[in-house]
Amino acid sequence: MSAGVETTTEQDRPAGWLAAAWYKITGLPFLNTLIAIVLLYAIITFITGDTFNTPQNQITIMRAAAVFLILAVGQTLVMNTGGIDISTGSMVGVVACLIGTGMAAGWIPAILAIPAAILLGALLGAFNGFNVTVLGVPPLLATLGTFVAYRGFAQHYMGANMVSTMPDLIVGIGRNFFLGLPVAVWIALLVAAMGWFLLAKTTYGRWLTAIGSNPRAAEATRINVKAVVASTYVIQGALAGLAALVLMGRLASASSAMGEGLELHIIAAVVLGGTFLFGGRSTMVGTVLGVYLIGMLENGLIQTGAGFFIQRIILGLLIIAAVALQLRRR
Repeated sequence: MSAGVETTTEQDRPAGWLAAAWYKITGLPFLNTLIAIVLLYAIITFITGDTFNTPQNQITIMRAAAVFLILAVGQTLVMNTGGIDISTGSMVGVVACLIGTGMAAGWIPAILAIPAAILLGALLGAFNGFNVTVLGVPPLLATLGTFVAYRGFAQHYMGANMVSTMPDLIVGIGRNFFLGLPVAVWIALLVAAMGWFLLAKTTYGRWLTAIGSNPRAAEATRINVKAVVASTYVIQGALAGLAALVLMGRLASASSAMGEGLELHIIAAVVLGGTFLFGGRSTMVGTVLGVYLIGMLENGLIQTGAGFFIQRIILGLLIIAAVALQLRRR
């Protein structure tokens, strides 16, 4: 009988192991994104031939997506608490205008432009956090207000003017290569790795998830909900400052139009990656995949001859589809 029991266990073990593995795979929040990447990669490669599936083009996609990824990391933290920040592109514009003109006028040395941009972005994000946590304005409306106000300030400050030259240090951040990849990509990957560590390995990350799941229960466990929520907007702002530097370096210029339209890309990438729009669940790996999916899709559409407005239509539909899938899974 003992032998019979052992035989049964050995027979059941592979099935149990396979079932557990299948359960884990199908439970991945970014599984749909991963499948979409594989399918779209195959389709776009089939349509465009060798022009899409080349190392050089993949580097082009990653370089273009670097700014998206930097901002998406901050957006993931904000959304995990149940918030949202749609002012990210406008913050990029304000930082680009002030830091760009400051460097052009000689007020800000290039080496100090990096911490200055991050600090300025953090201050802009802190204002968002103040409006949400102290004034009690809903995140969507609070950041919609600053989305308009920050862009209006940038346009008033610079008008149609443009800073057309950048110091070599800033240009190097946006255009130079290191170990075969653009420096901007390395910066974005480092930010994503830090975001993953923050979410997955720290008490702060657990606080964010707890707040997003149930703010009242989080308060009952003596989490300072307002301070933690406000901090996510500060981080988002600081990353907007960093993204502005990368964008200024890549374009070797600064203008009030910088960052326009970034909000849609960022929100789409984070939601597609599996972070719940309503808070309580986030995945930094999914955010990275979501950013790559958006970058790959835009690159592929350009190569297939699709215009700018077609890209916007598809991006908007992707956001709707991703939220609809989240609601069904929830």
